[in-house]
Amino acid sequence: MDKRPTIIARMFDRIAPSYDLLNTILSFGMDKGWRKAVIRALSLSGSDRVLDIATGTGDMALLALSHMPCRVTGIDLSHQMLVRAAAKAARGNHGDHYTVLQGNALHMPFAGATFSKAMVGFGIRNMDNIPGLFAEVQRILKPAGRFAVLEFSVPEHIPFTWFYRLYMQRILPFVGGIVSGDFPAYRYLRDSVLGFPPPAVLEGMLEEHGLRMVASHALFFGIAHLYLAQKA
Repeated sequence: MDKRPTIIARMFDRIAPSYDLLNTILSFGMDKGWRKAVIRALSLSGSDRVLDIATGTGDMALLALSHMPCRVTGIDLSHQMLVRAAAKAARGNHGDHYTVLQGNALHMPFAGATFSKAMVGFGIRNMDNIPGLFAEVQRILKPAGRFAVLEFSVPEHIPFTWFYRLYMQRILPFVGGIVSGDFPAYRYLRDSVLGFPPPAVLEGMLEEHGLRMVASHALFFGIAHLYLAQKA
């Protein structure tokens, strides 16, 4: 898998038109509930300044704003994803509270201790330096600031693991390729999920970078995982 930022940005630019539809289809609509779990876990307040890393088309950022009128900054590599995020914000009258920025989350143009909360949904596995991301998050968070991570994982319990691997290896890349017209992108999605570190490893990385674990929850038999950490 080539995870250089330029490669990832071009891939998401290509699939941006069908991205939201395929998220719903391929997760059987469960992605919406998982994002709601992130917002609940962060316990947002109106005074929070929130960073949404790999904001994509803005679903999690706009969910946060529908829950609480805080201020959200979204950063993403893909211009086409951000175009759609900004359009959604305008339609929902959230444009004054949601700012989007094209950039690399491994080198963010923010001063230290800028944000009280940070979150990332299904974006960490696309980064070529996960420890580097965690170091950046620790830097930009205020003292005691919280960081929520939502990411796919591989279930551990048989026979569910067998069905999951069949779905990921055969069905997901085929359906994703047909709908988007981009088979390589959805083969990459499959490989990035199956090759992602298990929860215990990711928890250790967070702790090593000054982000103390607060909670760690498997979602729907472990096909996704929610991590909540706090700046030490």
